[in-house]
Amino acid sequence: MPVDAEALEIALAATAADHGPGVFGLVTEGGQPVFSGSAGSADLDDPRPIEARDRFRIGSVTKMYTATLVSQVVADGLLAFDDTVEKLLPGLVPEGSDITVEMLLRLRSGLPDYMAALFGDSLTDLSPLETYWSPRHLVTAALASSGRLPPNRQYRYSNTDYILLGMMVEQATGERIDAQMWQRIFKPLNLADTTLPTVDPYLRGPHARGYLRTSPSAPYTEITSMSPSEGWTAGAIVSTASDIAAFLDGLFGGALLPDRYLARMIEPTEQLDRHRSRGLGVVRLDFGTGNVAYGHHGGSPGFTTFVARTETGRCIVLWQNGLDLHDPLSSDTAFIQAALRG
Repeated sequence: MPVDAEALEIALAATAADHGPGVFGLVTEGGQPVFSGSAGSADLDDPRPIEARDRFRIGSVTKMYTATLVSQVVADGLLAFDDTVEKLLPGLVPEGSDITVEMLLRLRSGLPDYMAALFGDSLTDLSPLETYWSPRHLVTAALASSGRLPPNRQYRYSNTDYILLGMMVEQATGERIDAQMWQRIFKPLNLADTTLPTVDPYLRGPHARGYLRTSPSAPYTEITSMSPSEGWTAGAIVSTASDIAAFLDGLFGGALLPDRYLARMIEPTEQLDRHRSRGLGVVRLDFGTGNVAYGHHGGSPGFTTFVARTETGRCIVLWQNGLDLHDPLSSDTAFIQAALRG
């Protein structure tokens, strides 16, 4: 079904009315853009539209890339889904012999999220973003938090799981995670504007300014530069809308994983709600329209993203140069729903 460009323009404007300072939407079919548009501003101090070339922090959409990389390393025989944290990272996590790679991928480790230890209950104090956090420090912070559950008892979203996966890939391959991402994903797909920064706090090249808003009545606080270390393999990738669409096409088109590993990745094992279920680093979306899609949400101080690719090959990328803590961008957003319909 061809896209309805007018409906997408209206939906993008409706999305921008609640999310800002600006939003950008891209829809591709067969690798070619069929809709691209923006609303609002990329910079409140020097207003201009967000452009297709602008780079941004994709937040937890990074987890799709990390899950793909882990599956590649497993396919190569360097790691196994039933390998444990204790085997790869001895002594790091108490009772780590009970936590496997697959549990981490499916967010069933039972480990607390380190985010609360870094930021408390809100993002009102942004000073932690001025500090470099080693992956080991992030895991240690999580372990010092309360609320640890027995492994594999239940699904619980925890960035700690994906930090451990990054550490395990480095141990299994003997190489840095950013090098592995570039070698196995970015380079083969020619994602020239995609990086996994580990230390550099600045967005390089064309980019929008990032902002944070805690309530509808609060002003936007500018937060473009920050330490990427707090996200690392759970949320630090920087990219563009077109590069993300190319990644989605590459992943679901079979360019990155053998068929049986891709099938395992997208198999839903956790029902999140009536429309969403989760596999290995991927969320399955089924709103009853017959257009099932797979994607992920990402939120990073300054930016929010939602991406998806339908089973028929349509890629949808929506991003905002802001993080609205009171109303995060999601797959329920008007633009995503309009793009899924056609």
